[in-house]
Amino acid sequence: MNTGLEKKYYIFDRLAKGPVLAVYSKRPMDFLIPDGEEEARQRLYAEVEADLGYRFRKVVHCRQTHSDIVHIVEEADLERGLPDGDGMLTDLPGVALEIRTADCQSVFLYDPDKGVVGNIHSGWRGTLARITVRAVEKMVSHYGCRPENIEAYINPSILRCCFEVEDDVIGLFGARLDVRSYAEKSRVLNGHQKYLLDTAAINRDDLLAAGLRPGHIFLSGVCTMCEKETYHSYRGDGQAAGRNGSLICLRQ
Repeated sequence: MNTGLEKKYYIFDRLAKGPVLAVYSKRPMDFLIPDGEEEARQRLYAEVEADLGYRFRKVVHCRQTHSDIVHIVEEADLERGLPDGDGMLTDLPGVALEIRTADCQSVFLYDPDKGVVGNIHSGWRGTLARITVRAVEKMVSHYGCRPENIEAYINPSILRCCFEVEDDVIGLFGARLDVRSYAEKSRVLNGHQKYLLDTAAINRDDLLAAGLRPGHIFLSGVCTMCEKETYHSYRGDGQAAGRNGSLICLRQ
């Protein structure tokens, strides 16, 4: 890993050695830029480009809504933009896919055989809806990818140690999987039982069930809440939280 970049970004070593540019920003960078402030957005992208020594053809993002919607990004989308959604896939070189998070997971997907990359926003609702599996299914159906060739990288996010939920969330996950494998009771607060839930492990196991190889799934192991001085965390900062930006791009 480039130690200069390490000061500003979390970077998976394996991706840093290949034909892909993939970074996850650290504080004080903040990707929470209101719509309409295009100059500020372009300044931020220019900073990333200067850090990477690479100029993107285009940075593409969509308004994230905690859905299971995954878009295929094609040439026409570079001008017209994307509708709402929480995942993007492309085989276009030079096009960076951007996701913004503050405790939710950003999951990079990469098929080195077909030359396809993806960036997926998976909060607990997206995890519940199996958005990472939907993305793998689209990689297979649209690009002809084989699941065993796909690599997945789960960026820093809130982990089991800090992700506290109540019975309602546990019940939703319990309707589709054995939630006891991913949750433990933590405390009772104001008469409500609290649980610690491991959504990163749920996504890992969903990806395994989708056909990815165990050796092709990489977890950062970094908790944004534990390290809220380094990363933006909604649980840590509330409404004042900024957003960590993750970008992945195939080199031209």
